[in-house]
Amino acid sequence: MTALLLLAPFAPLFMAALIALGGRWLPDRGGGLALGGIFIAALAMLPLSGTDTEMTLTWFTVGRFALTLSLAADSLGWWMATLVAWIALPVAVYSVSYMADEGGRQRFFAWLSFFVGMMLLLVLSQSLLLLFIAWEGVGLASFALIGQRHGQTKARQAAIKALLMTRLADMGLLLGWLWVLTITGTTQLPLFFAQVENGVFTTGTLNGLALLFFLAAMGKSAQLPLTAWLPEAMAGPTPVSALIHSATMAAAGVFLVLRLFPLFEHTPLALAVVLGVGAFTALIAALVATAQYDLKRLLAWSTVSQLGEMMLALGLGGPLAAAFHLTVHATFKSALFLSAGALERATGTRDLRRLGGLGKRLPWTAGAFLASALALAGFPLLSGYWSGEHLLRQAISVHAAWGIIMLVLTLLAGIYIGRATMATFGVTPRTATPANSRESVALVGPALGLALAAAGLGALIKTPIEAMLPFAASSAALSGAWSQGAVLASLIGLGLGAGRVYQRGPAPALGRWPSRLAVIIYGLVAVTARTAIAGAVTLARLERHVDRSGRFFATGALLLAKGVLLYESFFNGAARASRDTAMAAGEAAARFESAIWGAGHDRLAGFFQWGGQKLRSSQSGKLYLYTLSVFAFIFLIGVGIVAVGLLLAGND
Repeated sequence: MTALLLLAPFAPLFMAALIALGGRWLPDRGGGLALGGIFIAALAMLPLSGTDTEMTLTWFTVGRFALTLSLAADSLGWWMATLVAWIALPVAVYSVSYMADEGGRQRFFAWLSFFVGMMLLLVLSQSLLLLFIAWEGVGLASFALIGQRHGQTKARQAAIKALLMTRLADMGLLLGWLWVLTITGTTQLPLFFAQVENGVFTTGTLNGLALLFFLAAMGKSAQLPLTAWLPEAMAGPTPVSALIHSATMAAAGVFLVLRLFPLFEHTPLALAVVLGVGAFTALIAALVATAQYDLKRLLAWSTVSQLGEMMLALGLGGPLAAAFHLTVHATFKSALFLSAGALERATGTRDLRRLGGLGKRLPWTAGAFLASALALAGFPLLSGYWSGEHLLRQAISVHAAWGIIMLVLTLLAGIYIGRATMATFGVTPRTATPANSRESVALVGPALGLALAAAGLGALIKTPIEAMLPFAASSAALSGAWSQGAVLASLIGLGLGAGRVYQRGPAPALGRWPSRLAVIIYGLVAVTARTAIAGAVTLARLERHVDRSGRFFATGALLLAKGVLLYESFFNGAARASRDTAMAAGEAAARFESAIWGAGHDRLAGFFQWGGQKLRSSQSGKLYLYTLSVFAFIFLIGVGIVAVGLLLAGND
């Protein structure tokens, strides 16, 4: 089983490497290899169900810090990985045909395969370190895929916007796992959760960690104010939009909160933030979606709103409801995007003002789009209805006001998707549709398969998902009034959206005022971006000042060191000169003593010896000789005095 666990993420990654290295020599530029790698991953996940297969590799250990890379097919990881692989498979089939006439196919399929492999690695990770590596890999691949048509200005700008906005939020995940590592010494999620349960962390630390991780989730799942990149991402090829908006990039943020919910459930403050951000995002994005004319942009704002609903459910303490809705949303949203792509290929446009009456010309595309649209709107017995029921139960278990908000969101979803469906397929064409409009089986087939899943998956998994995932279902009972309210909200929304198109054409059902909300959102993004840029510039300037100060002090220290060295060299030289002088003086003194002073001493001693001998010879012991000697001495003194006196008298 360990081999299958490794095979799931690394089969697409290996194929990505093969395509990058040799795809140019393949007739389809690597499309078959990408499809094969994803198919292998999808098959590998099936036997891993319920096995809890795990493998861990310790990268390196420093003191008490251990960096580990760990994969596990636990219930949540297996569920999400299976969803990713089996959604990516029909998208890959679609891509082979969709990209057949476009340039850069080798690059596209290499990045597509890498994208899926990294997303599988992310959801199977049991280590914060490995999760972060995969998280960044998903972001890098999305940047490349959104900018696939890099010759177009909009595609380049959208790719850069996605990269910058998500990278800004990714700092939360980076700081979060580093913080966990410094406190616990590990990045293993089970060990981290055990320490959370055991009260190792203070309340402030738990809230700080949860808010940092939620910041990262906000970026990936396009929650306000980090929203604008996701609607712009539709500038990439349609298969990219189908993946990003369903089971990969945008879903990663919701999955991160699901994965770390053992942390979030201990942080009421963080859950309140998740709740507020999710509710606000869901409402604003749903309103903006009602005023869009571009079909893919409408679906993109719908994704933002649906992700907001999932965050709302998480904030209300309902991870099971969020996971259920994440699953069914992946099916109907990918089907909607693939249908929109097939529609654009057949008609050359996705502007609702130029479409209409295509139900007869493109019946299979219309069927796939309609089934998926009804599922999104929560139409009774389709998958969105069952997940919506879970969301509503969780909402009313906290407060009836949250239940009302859920019904409003269902109403708005019906309005915007009902308008889009009617404007595209249900009324007479407003402009001439190209005569060569036709359906491609290779494009419509994957969309139909996903649409069937969108229609029936909810009923099939509503019981297994409760048994498999490690989350408890809400204990609140859904009364008849609430259940009927949900059905009415869906039907009324669909009726309002479609009816307004029938009466007035594709004009926004609620008027143009919701489009101003999009302007406000982009303004918030601009303020956020400018603030981030200003902060970065300030830090850069501060760094330059610190560098200059450092260079100044370093230069001063260097000059001081050189001065000390010169001073030391001078005194060392003086000491050496003094030493040499002293040694020379010593040697000269020795020579002087030996040659002069010593000889003088010898001569003086000889003189006194001679004088002594003479004096001794005069001491004969005879008294008259002593008396004569005295008179002779006195006489000599007298002669001397007289001589001196005469000399002085002569000078006068």
